[in-house]
Amino acid sequence: MSVPTLKKNYFLVVAHDQPDAEARRTKHAQEHMAYNQPLIENGTLVVGGGVLPDGVQSSDAHVLAKVRGSYLIIQADTAEHVWDSLKKDAFYSSGEVWDHGRITVTPVFPAFPQVE
Repeated sequence: MSVPTLKKNYFLVVAHDQPDAEARRTKHAQEHMAYNQPLIENGTLVVGGGVLPDGVQSSDAHVLAKVRGSYLIIQADTAEHVWDSLKKDAFYSSGEVWDHGRITVTPVFPAFPQVE
């Protein structure tokens, strides 16, 4: 089986929250989602969700209150473009949710589902 050459670049973003950021995350959630909706619609933001602490599972009751960060798969030309986009997100630009020192942007090769 040959591995296809992708036409686009993909990046995994992991952005951990600042300590005790739950209320601030809620405060900025609507602006965060409004910013990301066009990125979802145009295929730039491929997948995203919350990072959970050890011992918490996605099926737990009230799981959104337990989120301690974000993960994203972003299609972009370069890591710099990803950073430019992240810095416009309310979770970053507010300075109140994501811990700027604990954000990673890593190039990834998505094996499935099939992408371009």
